[in-house]
Parts: sequence; structure tokens; C-alpha cells
Amino acid sequence: MVADHYRAVLDHVDTDRVLALEQALIRIPSSTFKEHKIADYLADYMAGLGMSVEMLDVEHPYDRSKPNTRQPIGRLLGTGGAASLMLNAHMDPGVEMSGWSVDPYGAKFEDGWVWGMGAHDDKGGIVGAVCAIEAIVKSGTRLRGDVLVCPVVAHKLGGAGTRALLKHGVRADLGINLEHSANTIASVVVGMIRGKIKTKSPDLFFRYSAQAKARYFNPIEQQGEIMRRMGPSLDAVAPGGWLTFTPHADLPGFPKIMYDAIYKEHYYYPNVTTLTTRECEMFFQIRTVPGMTVESVRQDLTRLLEGCRQDFPAFDYELTVPVFENDGWLQEPTEVPRDHPLVDALAEGHRLASGQEPEIGGVLRIGNVGDGNIMHAAGIPSIQYGPGDIRIYQEWPTADERVKLDDLVIASKAIAYATCHLCG
Repeated sequence: MVADHYRAVLDHVDTDRVLALEQALIRIPSSTFKEHKIADYLADYMAGLGMSVEMLDVEHPYDRSKPNTRQPIGRLLGTGGAASLMLNAHMDPGVEMSGWSVDPYGAKFEDGWVWGMGAHDDKGGIVGAVCAIEAIVKSGTRLRGDVLVCPVVAHKLGGAGTRALLKHGVRADLGINLEHSANTIASVVVGMIRGKIKTKSPDLFFRYSAQAKARYFNPIEQQGEIMRRMGPSLDAVAPGGWLTFTPHADLPGFPKIMYDAIYKEHYYYPNVTTLTTRECEMFFQIRTVPGMTVESVRQDLTRLLEGCRQDFPAFDYELTVPVFENDGWLQEPTEVPRDHPLVDALAEGHRLASGQEPEIGGVLRIGNVGDGNIMHAAGIPSIQYGPGDIRIYQEWPTADERVKLDDLVIASKAIAYATCHLCG
């Protein structure tokens, strides 16, 4: 039997208010590092609920010549004696694409669906967090633990907003990252490592000696040999191969590789990189499973590349992992046990809100990282959960982003319950 005060909180999730907030957020363009208008709107909204609000300026992580943006930190202060909880979601749309059949900022509502840029990635997550707190406040419930609502900037810059929060000293005992998951509970999430391999060779044209040819291995062909040994993009790396890992039952098909870019200069074409004509660079990413680390991946790559060198004496390489010194997309895999109080509370909230058993594991966050990875690495046990089902599209990302109003309401209720249970 659900306690009456929990039921009262869930009953205060107002469908009309959920829709109104979702539409209001969609109508405010909030491209990455241009989130100031939506930040101000949310700051005012949270203050109107009686939350204390701090506005945090955020510097661009890679280009300090760009003006700062800002993000609100809303706090519902508790009376003390219980865990604190951070609810985190990003204000910049995860995807901004052309080809829309409706106005991407029109917030069209039709047949139970809300359409718009960022409808579920990740403005729907913000709505779930804010409307959950609104229900708690309006029900008159007083929590013991603090709740932090953190709509963050610059998810697309490697979670720069969440990293700024942590640098500012913002912490909580527990975290929920409200990324779109079709309201499934991602208790385990892949990590991400980006790397770069530069191959080199002496220049050689069509007139050469046997000695020069023996020292020559075209840098592009060297990259081809590397990719052959690493395997195709988006195919699962087989256990017992070149990567060292233990397969995870909740992350089937991972780890995986993606080749992102390859660059090579030549005499006939204008220089567009800092490479010489003797060099070729290939950039790639690996989505990792728990137990894999930067160091383990670096060792595996070195072993593969040294194998190339052993088989081809002219093979010459430089390996850089991670690819940038301060790479925001360097993210550790995360795992929270299925019997953790965070998972239990959200699972029960989802049951009450939807009348259905929750799916728990990798589920629909499989292959994706989120700001929850960053929170978890900072010592805040975090899971990912939010409205929005990418299975409705033939391919994601795409235009015509939309989310069911019912799913927004379910997420709001599930978060409200979990917050009361964890912070009550």
C-alpha cells in the first residue's frame, strides 16, 4: 500500500502544467552555448515554486573568446537528516537538424504528441524534473534531504555545463540524469574514449629505388591495416580479440568502434591541416563497458600497433589517447547495482506512475553516454531515466523530434516519488 502522502504528491502532477512547461521550453531556442534565455525562464519558474536559485556563469570549454552562457541551480532545501539528490538535464538540444515537417519551435500538440526541437532531448527531461518538484511543493510535503534541479548548458560540448557545476563545488549524494530513455532505467551505461593515430612514411613518387620502396608504406594504407585489425565501425568487438574486456550482460554488442575522420595532405591540393605530405591522421572513438579504462585501452591499442610494426617494418605510428588533453567526451562507463536504493525508488515510482514494470539495465540508453557519466565519475551514484522513445524514428538523430505527453507525465510522477522516497 502506497502511503497517502506519496499518493498526494503524484496526484499533484498536473498534466496541463506539464504540457504548458514543455511547450514553453520548446518555444525558446537554446542552441549550445546560447542557452541564456531558457536559463532565465527556468530560474524564474523555479523561484516561483519557492526554490532558492543560483545562476552560474559558464565559460566556453574550448574557446574563451566566446561570451559566457549561464545555467540555473535550483535548490529545494530540506530540514536535514536524509540524502541529497541532483536532478540533471541539458538545455541545449541534443540534435539540431534541418528537414522538419513542422515548425521546430512551434511546440505543436496533436494526438497526444508534443513536437519540437529538444522535445525529448532534453527539454522533456527538464520538464520531468521541474514538474516533479512542483508537485512536491504543492502537496505540502517537506523533505529532509536537499534536492538540486540542475538544467545545464553545453551537453554537446562534452557535458561542459555539468563539469562547470562540479568545478563550482556542487555535489549531491545521489543523481538522476534525465536523458531520454523511453522511461526505462539505465543502471549501466557505456563509456567513451576518443583516440588519434598518426601514420608516417617518407615521400615517394613513381620513380624510386628498391631501397626507397623498402622504407615506404603509404600512410593511408597503414591506416587501412589498422582499421582492418580493429574491425568495422559499429560491429561488436569480439571477446578474446584485440580489446581486453569482460562482456556485460546489460550491454550486448559492446564495446564498439566508430571511425570519425581521416586526414591526409598531398602536393596537388591546398593544405587544410597541420600535417605534412608524409603524414595521415585517423580519429576514432570506442564505446566501453565497465572494467575498461583509458589505460587498458591504450595498452590494447599499443599492442595492436606494435603487431603492425612487427609485420610491416616500414610501419610508423604515433598514438594519442585520449585525443585531447581536456576531452569532455572522455567518459567512464557507469554501473549502479540493480538493488541500489536509487534504482529501487525510481522503479517503484515508475510502477505507480505507469502501472507497468520498469525495464532496468542498459535498455534504451545502450550505446549512449550522458551527463550522468560525469556525475558518477565525480562520486555521485547516478542513473539515467527520461521520456522520449527513439524507436519511433527510422534513425536517430533526425528531424521531427516529438514526445508523448503521457510519457512526460509518467516521468514527472516517477521522479516525484523517487525524490520523496530518497530525500524524505
